[in-house]
Amino acid sequence: MTTADFGINFHTVNKAYDLLRQQGVIRINRKSGAVVRRDAATGPPEAPFIDDWEERMRVLLAEATVHGIDRQDVLRRCEALLIAFEEST
Repeated sequence: MTTADFGINFHTVNKAYDLLRQQGVIRINRKSGAVVRRDAATGPPEAPFIDDWEERMRVLLAEATVHGIDRQDVLRRCEALLIAFEEST
């Protein structure tokens, strides 16, 4: 089955693979293809990931503040999302 069978554009798939590679989630090898590089069981993430993640979180928290979402609501929503992730694994 190919991406065309699902009606997915080849360029969209390439962009997704590139984003996952940039984020350190997968490693791409010409011979073996894409391989998952790490998961939660492989230990703590590398420092560059943490730095990038904190910067993205800073932007999201600034947006929430500008729109009047208070601290307790932010924390409640984060907790709900974390619980949902834990339940799905």
